[in-house]
Amino acid sequence: MGLFLLGEVTGTTGMTNIIEQLKAGITSAGLFGTVAEIIPFVIVMIGFAFGYKVLRKAVKGASKGKANI
Repeated sequence: MGLFLLGEVTGTTGMTNIIEQLKAGITSAGLFGTVAEIIPFVIVMIGFAFGYKVLRKAVKGASKGKANI
């Protein structure tokens, strides 16, 4: 998984050179390519969080003799 948006950065000293490297290295294709790699992970985590919340609520209600979901 290539999460780095910049290629190889050489000889950057000073803030102006770093900003120039960022302007030249980050493209919309590179940015959206990275986002596209992360989206499946985000979807799985949202599903897991929702399932965990429902399961906690069901277990909490079951201990009190209530069946709420």
